[in-house]
Amino acid sequence: MGLLSRLFGSGNDTDSGSKDVSGPEPDIVIDSPLDKEFIQGEFRGERVTFSSVPSPNGEWRCLYGRTGMNCGTPIVLVRGDGEVQHAFAVTRAENVAVANTGHVVVTDIGEADNQDLAGTLHVVAPDGQPSIEHEFDANIWECSITEDGRYASTATHNPDRSVYIFDVESQELITEFETSNLNGPPQEFGEIDGELVLYLFDGDERYRAIDLDGNTVWKSQKLESQDRIDELLDSSERADMQESIELLEEAYELTDDENRKKSIANKLADAHWKLSKEIHKEEGDTDAWWAHLNQAKQYYYEIVPWYDGKKGVAKVERKQAKYHLKEGDEETALQLLQSISELEEEHDVQLLTDADKEKIENLS
Repeated sequence: MGLLSRLFGSGNDTDSGSKDVSGPEPDIVIDSPLDKEFIQGEFRGERVTFSSVPSPNGEWRCLYGRTGMNCGTPIVLVRGDGEVQHAFAVTRAENVAVANTGHVVVTDIGEADNQDLAGTLHVVAPDGQPSIEHEFDANIWECSITEDGRYASTATHNPDRSVYIFDVESQELITEFETSNLNGPPQEFGEIDGELVLYLFDGDERYRAIDLDGNTVWKSQKLESQDRIDELLDSSERADMQESIELLEEAYELTDDENRKKSIANKLADAHWKLSKEIHKEEGDTDAWWAHLNQAKQYYYEIVPWYDGKKGVAKVERKQAKYHLKEGDEETALQLLQSISELEEEHDVQLLTDADKEKIENLS
């Protein structure tokens, strides 16, 4: 997925006074104003729709083809006066950025029918010479470049999930940073306290900033919360049962992610169940024992679509039914066992034991 061809030399290399008007048709014809979001034109006789990306200072504009063509995707660097500086082509461009210096960075995602994990990052100097051409064994989408054209970046998708920063001047990869919580995030260079950083985005929001050494120098509130949740979950693995429940409850309250909330609810349900067993072994049928049973059931019900939830509700209600039978409250015991039966029927999963079925028959 290297550069396919150079279409133009430097715009400064041609003498406008010596143009041969009887010569061949130009390779690129632009039919739309350059400040439009989508620009219509022709490339080597084929109609093409370009997207337009300006440099921060507005002195350069990069056009890149958004429609499929036989000869690849044309990338056209245009000066502020509207004249073409140079152009090149890649297999299929996904994202483009241009610096105030005219340096262009492009992510080339390859042939549409190629199912291999691959992508190439190109950085091309304002004179049209390639500066960086780095191939990845992972898909890439987004890219960024500093205003002065010194550094460029991209980010990979699964299974690599990392951000890469390149020094354009030395043409070397200088930073690799794993992004386990983000899959090929957008990036944007910026400054914190006068130091250059690369912001990583989660959707449309800044999520993390790293310096050129790959150190995290800023976190969003969302990331701070996620890190706190990770810390709480890790600590809960080493704590005693009561403290573990307190840590898990804090993590449960902090998370807004539905799947992660259910995962923590599952841990909480198991923790309350285990603590209830410990209390019952040491103290018998106490209020604390009963309270933890109810807490376990509440959290198991929260994850009932999961098998662990259905199985958890059944074992708690079976334990509660056993208690009520011992207390002579057959009606409540029957209701609890029938609740297991209804859950089993609703979700088409086996939850009742043979002993449960016999008790239901005897109590009905």
